[in-house]
Amino acid sequence: MSSKGPTLTINSKTLLGETTPDGFNRTKRKYARLFLWLTSLLLLTSHPLLSLVTSTCAVYTMHGGTWFSHKNFKWMSASVISFCISLYSLTLSVESDFVDEERAYELKAVLEMK
Repeated sequence: MSSKGPTLTINSKTLLGETTPDGFNRTKRKYARLFLWLTSLLLLTSHPLLSLVTSTCAVYTMHGGTWFSHKNFKWMSASVISFCISLYSLTLSVESDFVDEERAYELKAVLEMK
């Protein structure tokens, strides 16, 4: 007769005395997913500054979650990548405004294509 007693799971939250309520990280991922959808829509509609703001919100939302979760790490990585892409898009948008269209028409066309 083999009876299994209660098992003890130890992770970083247990060692530090911190516990999170059920669904805490799931809610953070849901908000980050919403911000990332908004970021992609804003990038497609050529609003790089607003997409930078929403991707920053996604990063800020995910930074408070558990780092040892595979799902949280995946969504945090997606948030950081979208932040970098939004920043690059904003940089190209600002640079294309400074290029003189009469003197550097080809450069202006290339910047606007990207």
